[in-house]
Amino acid sequence: VYSRTREENSHFGRIETSTVNYVIKNKFKDNSFEKFYLCGPEQMINHVSDVLMQNGVKDENIKFELFTPTNEEKEIKGDTDGSTNVTIRVDDEDYSFTMDRNAVVLDVALENDIDVPYSCQGGICSSCMARITEGKAEMSKNQILTDEEIEEGFILTCQAHPTTSDLKIDFDDV
Repeated sequence: VYSRTREENSHFGRIETSTVNYVIKNKFKDNSFEKFYLCGPEQMINHVSDVLMQNGVKDENIKFELFTPTNEEKEIKGDTDGSTNVTIRVDDEDYSFTMDRNAVVLDVALENDIDVPYSCQGGICSSCMARITEGKAEMSKNQILTDEEIEEGFILTCQAHPTTSDLKIDFDDV
């Protein structure tokens, strides 16, 4: 369902509870869906996600991209004093540098002319996603990764602050 298409017999306006229920319970009631992909403003994404979960959809099967990043930042609880030795693997090459723990991994990688993938730099698109293979880092914002993905070591490097003396990150293992 798109909120602004001009197709015959289509729905118009913001996607609301009634729209989601109609699509799931009537229009496509004989279909099963593995994943739901949502794109739009944060308030609508949160609302549609809630309605999908009320209809039995598991949280991990709802993926989304926000039109704008949220202003909500998480407090970094780990050790942010001092510096960290960072090794980044991208395109089968390893790059190393030392960075201040208050800095953001992606920013320092770019300052060191390392060609890592990124796009929004706001924690909402996942273009900069990588896997931690050694050490720890915490994200100040995260609008895209699930708790399970974070447990598997995935981070958004545009929001990641190292919290250990050594950190190894692999962009190829995503």
